Amino acid sequence: MDGLARTERVGSRDIVVVGASIGGITAIQQLLGTLAANIPASIFVVLHRASRPDKLWTADACKLTPMLSRETKLIITEATDGEVFRRGQVYVGPPNTHVLVERGRIRLEQSPKESWHRPSIDVLFRSAALAYGRRVVGVVLSGLLYDGTAGLWQVKKHGGVTIVQDPDEAREPSMPQSALENVAIDYCLRARDIGLKLMELAAQGPASPPITGSQMAKVLIVEDERIVAINLEKRLGKLGYKVSGVVSSGEAAIELAGRILPDVILMDIHLAGSISGTEAARQIWEKLQTPVVYLTAFDDDKTLDEVKTTEPYGYVVKPFHPHEVHAAIQLALDRRDKELRAGNPRTHAPAR
Repeated sequence: MDGLARTERVGSRDIVVVGASIGGITAIQQLLGTLAANIPASIFVVLHRASRPDKLWTADACKLTPMLSRETKLIITEATDGEVFRRGQVYVGPPNTHVLVERGRIRLEQSPKESWHRPSIDVLFRSAALAYGRRVVGVVLSGLLYDGTAGLWQVKKHGGVTIVQDPDEAREPSMPQSALENVAIDYCLRARDIGLKLMELAAQGPASPPITGSQMAKVLIVEDERIVAINLEKRLGKLGYKVSGVVSSGEAAIELAGRILPDVILMDIHLAGSISGTEAARQIWEKLQTPVVYLTAFDDDKTLDEVKTTEPYGYVVKPFHPHEVHAAIQLALDRRDKELRAGNPRTHAPAR
């Protein structure tokens, strides 16, 4: 486990979630002490602890933020609800409150405890995995029992990197040992070496989209001009997106969307074949409720009126700059997230 099982370059791993329990304070200090102040990642830390000091926790242990700040050049703050998070900062979970990572923001909740804990390592890890997928690195440090195992499994399921502290170094080896026994772990390292590995992972590959961006979103390009399609695919790859397919007709778009279930579709209007882009978008929405962003050279009233009937999530006029497309994708994904969280049955996507 001294290297990733997969070797493809997948972009910066810039969302780091760290969980620890008893014996974890020292391990967190050692990890953070090896990180450069300009690390291109946001780091979230949850320590399982009692809401009030007891025989297992000293009063100082509940003052985690100032304690960790002594060991690193990074900015360390206690997480606040609705806060926009940034790279190069560490966000510590406050006592008795769950910490969740959403796209670009932190959410705090007083929802029920998990495994007798609030904040919960598993809650943090699961939320990050759902929001950012392959951009996430999950780290489990010293602690009792099996806390963090389920959350680390979610990180792995969504394509993230999994790391545990070497049980031989951990004061309480149960948590990292449980993860090793139940999750495909990418790295098992000493605490200081974990920090060095995080620096390496954050810097590897092409830069990811901004923190408010997608979780390596899967994109389907529907474009009948081959040169435009090739150029767009290349540019999106550099921005950190995964282009899962490129087709030139509406018929092919409908068929492929049903197979690969993309997160967003970039759709031209005038296509090869007998089905227009608007008709393809209409059928895809009826079957899959997948966001469609139009990329077209047409902006006349008739075209716009037709587009309005197809549940569009964006409209970009050619010629376009790649960052215009990037912004349109981000807005589409953000809108889709909000619709799904609102629970409107009309906008529920099929299970994937």
